[in-house]
Parts: sequence; structure tokens; C-alpha cells
Amino acid sequence: MSDIGENLIDLKRHIVKNIPGFEIRAKNKSNFVKFLSYLLFFNKGFMTSYITTLYPRVFVPDDTWEKRNPLSAVMVYAHEYVHLKDRHLLGWGFNLLYLTPQLYSLFALLAIFASNWWLLSLLFLLPIPSPGRMWLELRGYAMTMAVTHWYGYTVIPNHYIKYFTKSGYYWMFPFDRVMEWLLWREFEKIRDNNLSPLQKEVKEVLFPAK
Repeated sequence: MSDIGENLIDLKRHIVKNIPGFEIRAKNKSNFVKFLSYLLFFNKGFMTSYITTLYPRVFVPDDTWEKRNPLSAVMVYAHEYVHLKDRHLLGWGFNLLYLTPQLYSLFALLAIFASNWWLLSLLFLLPIPSPGRMWLELRGYAMTMAVTHWYGYTVIPNHYIKYFTKSGYYWMFPFDRVMEWLLWREFEKIRDNNLSPLQKEVKEVLFPAK
């Protein structure tokens, strides 16, 4: 078993090397994140239970979060590294994928200058499924399952279904059977060591070949 503390340091160094401007900040010290928590009222654990990535920064609940559970920190930073790397490669396309279709509600602003019919765009604020957000989070949670597996802990793919189908991510893909199949497919690849390039990269950081 690798030393968790050393793994955490190595992983953060790796992220710093690969993500320009990467920083870890505490949510309870960020006025912007506190404001964001009011907008995300549907996610009751946003400030205390969720880690939030706003490229190139990762916001954790508070300054002692890492020390309380370094193993969870390794898993979370590996997950967030997927988002950071995707955002780095896709640019603003990442934001478009992640925020649609709710982002389309901004078209309602055109009602100021044009027809009031544009106000119908506010319907996009409803919890309409987001295949783009689902795909991006599936990549992240596949990394979470991979790290859990590499450390020798039991992986239960069904545990992650709730993150896709419930309010935490605004009901981004509320189809339990489909998510069960997708998550198990990802875990089977991990179990068979059929890893994605990014998973191989993180595994080499945490468990370097000797």
C-alpha cells in the first residue's frame, strides 16, 4: 500500500505541472462561492460536502479538509483533475457542454430588445437532462472508481448513480438503468486494466512502475 500522504503531495504537484494557474482554495473563505451556493439552492451540501472546480481552481469546504481524510483528498483531486484537464483541452466548449441546456435560458434577455417570445427560453431553467454534463461527470467518477480500485477498496458502481439522477447536479441524467449500465461498463474496463490515457497518467503518479 502506497503512503497516502506522499501520494497526495505527488498528485497535487502533477496537477500544478499540467494545469496552468491551478490553486486549491477554501469555500468558506470565498465570497463568490458563497454567492454561488445561493444560486445552487437545490444542492443542500454544496458548501460542506461537494468539491467544486472553477478552472483553474478547486474549492474545498475548508482549510482542514485534506488533513481530515487524505485518502478522500487523493480520490477527489484525481476526479477534479479530469475536469481540469478536459477544460484545459476543450476550452469554453467544456463550459458549454456542462451548462447546457440550462445555459440557453440566457436567451430570455433578448426579450428586452425583441419579442417577448424569447421569455420562453426561461423554460430551460427546468431540470432538463444534460447529456454533456453527464458525460463529463462520468469521466470524473470513472477516475474515482479507478483510484478506489487501485487502493484495494471495494468499488460499488451503483453507489454513484445518485449523483447523476438526483438534485446534486440538477438531475443531469435521471435514468437509473442507463446510468447503472454506463457506470458498470466503466468499472469493468478499470478492473480489466483497460484504462484511458488519463487514468494511466494518474495511476503512474500514484503507483509509479518500479
